[in-house]
Amino acid sequence: MAASEQDVADANAAVQRALAAAQTGDLATAKQQYDAYENTWFDIEDGVRTKSRDSYRGIEKYMADVSHALSATPPNRDQVVTALSDLDREQKAFVNGQPPTSPASSTVPAAVPAGTKPTIASELDLLQQAQAALSGQDYATATSLLQSFDSGWLDVEGEVKTRSADDYRQTENDMALATTLAGQRSPDAAAVVSRVSARLAPYRQASRYSIFDAFIILLREGLEALLVAAALLAVVKRSPGGRGQSWIWGGSFVGLALSVLLGLAIQAFFGAIVNSSNRELMEGVIGLVAAAMLIWVSYWLHSKASAAGWQQYINQRTTAALQGGRLIGLGVLAFLAIFREGAETALFYLGMAGNISTSNLLMGLALGFAALAVIGFLMIVVGVRIPMRPFFTVASLLVFYLCFKFIGAGVHGLQVSGLAPAGSSSFLPSIDPLGMYPTWPTTIAQLLLVAAALLVLLRERLSSPETSPAVAAAQNTTVRSAS
Repeated sequence: MAASEQDVADANAAVQRALAAAQTGDLATAKQQYDAYENTWFDIEDGVRTKSRDSYRGIEKYMADVSHALSATPPNRDQVVTALSDLDREQKAFVNGQPPTSPASSTVPAAVPAGTKPTIASELDLLQQAQAALSGQDYATATSLLQSFDSGWLDVEGEVKTRSADDYRQTENDMALATTLAGQRSPDAAAVVSRVSARLAPYRQASRYSIFDAFIILLREGLEALLVAAALLAVVKRSPGGRGQSWIWGGSFVGLALSVLLGLAIQAFFGAIVNSSNRELMEGVIGLVAAAMLIWVSYWLHSKASAAGWQQYINQRTTAALQGGRLIGLGVLAFLAIFREGAETALFYLGMAGNISTSNLLMGLALGFAALAVIGFLMIVVGVRIPMRPFFTVASLLVFYLCFKFIGAGVHGLQVSGLAPAGSSSFLPSIDPLGMYPTWPTTIAQLLLVAAALLVLLRERLSSPETSPAVAAAQNTTVRSAS
């Protein structure tokens, strides 16, 4: 027997115990056993949905009937027994490889046109139309629309389930109740649909990143590029005649221009291969790649030792270029520094693509450019000093925050696409600004990152109890332009 069938067979034992209790009139025990089954179902339903969407829909339909029967005041024994019997029969059919017994499971109309994947927004539109039909007492149309919602819900429920287990469960229960009430031509259906709409409204915008996220990426990468440019200009200005400034500015502008072109090319490439059917998967993969790049940037390229080495490298190359009269080398050096930071920035923004609203992205970029303009003026024109060590400490914290969030959002994207298990739990926290979701896969991945960061810090502390004078001097170097 396959794993999903075995899971359902094991879980159905609780349903059979609930049925036996209900048949004797012990509805309290029946509810207790059913609650135990429902908690188990929450953990195994992904496998059932993957195996057979029709069986999954049929089981959930009968589960809603059981919940509705048990929540009545007082519960009707016959209705509880009938609902539990239907659920037992549906699950046995799935275990035995038979087609679903629920007639609704194969007659639900499509929620959206063929070839278009449902979204939270399209599902909310269906609820709005159903609400209008119920207001006009057009129960037949409302029932059809609610069935369409049910059909599309299978494609979007992961977005809700991995962010709030409670919202997911309540939505499933309410939608089954709304469909039943609409079929009975009950005016109470409108209130239930309105409740579902209000609950799902916050999920319409799948914006996992904020203005702050867009701002700090540009600020962090741009500020490091400014430090490099300022260091080059400071060395050149101290040379006889201040030769080479035009080459540095030219190399910087070329690096910036090519960075923009690279970003547009990457966006066009991924825009061509990403579609509605693989969007969550691609966003998850790209997010994890961006997180890996951030780890690399933070731990290797931009460690304190690398900062000292990079400063020394700049001074050596600049001095060599000036002494040899090869001023074009200054332009190349400036180009490589700016282009490197620009390429990283393009990749990090690509990791946000599809998960940040256009307004938040544009506002973050605008604030980032404005901040860089002010800082650049103060550094290069006024000559304000930037302490290197505090800068890299703050930069490392920002990188860690971004990496933490990228990992959470990346794993979440894989969960929504169905590639990774949901693993939802009401015990786990949900903090959107940190990219934390109430699921075990996202939580474990982020805990591993924290553990790795702590191990790196501990290793550095143990292996280098004292910083060497040379490195300490390089770390405390301040960058400013010559007067």
